[in-house]
Parts: sequence; C-alpha cells; structure tokens
Amino acid sequence: MRSGDSYRFSLSWPMDTEEQLLAGEFLSKLGNKKSRFIVQLICDYLNTHPEALDPGETIRFVVSSTSVGERITDMIKSLIQTELAGKMVQQVPGASAAEQEPTASDEGMDAMFGNLDAWNQ
Repeated sequence: MRSGDSYRFSLSWPMDTEEQLLAGEFLSKLGNKKSRFIVQLICDYLNTHPEALDPGETIRFVVSSTSVGERITDMIKSLIQTELAGKMVQQVPGASAAEQEPTASDEGMDAMFGNLDAWNQ
C-alpha cells in the first residue's frame, strides 16, 4: 500500500516448510535492510521476466517445498538406521554370515512412523 511518499507492506507465512523457515530466518537477520533486499529481488525478477508487468499476464509461481515433518522423519530414520545397523541383520538367502550386511528395514520404520499419531495428523 502506498503511504505518503513510501510503500508499506506486512508479510506473514507459516513455518511449515524448510523454505519458509529459511526465508523467515534470513529476513529476520536483515533487520532494517529487508526493504532494500526485497526491492532488489523484485527488480531482478522483473528484469528476467518483463512479461510480469503486463496487466493481462497471470503470474504463476511453482514452489517445491520440503515439510519440516518430512525432514524430521528423515532425520529420525537416519538415526535409527545408524543406531541399529550393528544390531539388526537382514537375512539374505544363500549368503554366508560374512556376506550379511546389518541394515534397518525401511518398511519397518515406515510402519512404525505410520503408527505414531503425530505423523498421521
């Protein structure tokens, strides 16, 4: 919105994805320099996409995001695999004991997470 001789906007977004967290932390770090950064970013975008200034043009943004829950689940799975690697052995038919590699089952972990209420919401 135009306010006298300046523009004033308020931005808000949830902290649902890694990208949203990263953007929020970065803008917080900028302090009073956020406005200059946003102006530069928009000008760079418009230099690359001048068609966005066309009043009849529909602007579409495709954003790929990683949910925080997915990242946490992946981190927990990795920790479980590391911790249980020496304790769980997946039996491979016809392989000798020396050829057996300790592994944690991805299917087993997915089933475990599927039974947790926090991951089913």
